[in-house]
Amino acid sequence: MQLVDLKPNDQDVINVFSDIDRLINSLYPVATAQSLTLNELNEPSVYAIGLKNDDGIIACGAIVKQFDKTPYGEVRRLYVSPSYRGKGLSRRIMQILLHHAGEEKIPLIRLETGPKQIQSIKLYENLGFKRCASFGPYLENPQSVFMELGLSQ
Repeated sequence: MQLVDLKPNDQDVINVFSDIDRLINSLYPVATAQSLTLNELNEPSVYAIGLKNDDGIIACGAIVKQFDKTPYGEVRRLYVSPSYRGKGLSRRIMQILLHHAGEEKIPLIRLETGPKQIQSIKLYENLGFKRCASFGPYLENPQSVFMELGLSQ
């Protein structure tokens, strides 16, 4: 398994983003989806990584530098392919993203997930995330769970 940067023209990245979109659209109304796009992967504010093997990208995630009264990083596109779940890959991706945020001196990490993603919420809570109010472009919504984690500098 190899750690790779996600590039928008990589077919494996295109495939995994399609898988993520299908999953999210099966769980929640399309109107609530706020996904990182392939084109945004080229933005300097985006750090996006994946774990790749012979099956393609089997796990991925990104952190996007944002500013809403204070600077923060937003976790986006955290995903593990169904056949690789339960092996600690989402935790590994999150640890890499949080390490990167620390290196970049990003003081606060935020994320939006959905209430049906119980395993994801448990992971975030286990990593120290606490529920918080909506942030940035998000509005309070029963299909959204907002969480944040302060990083000690």
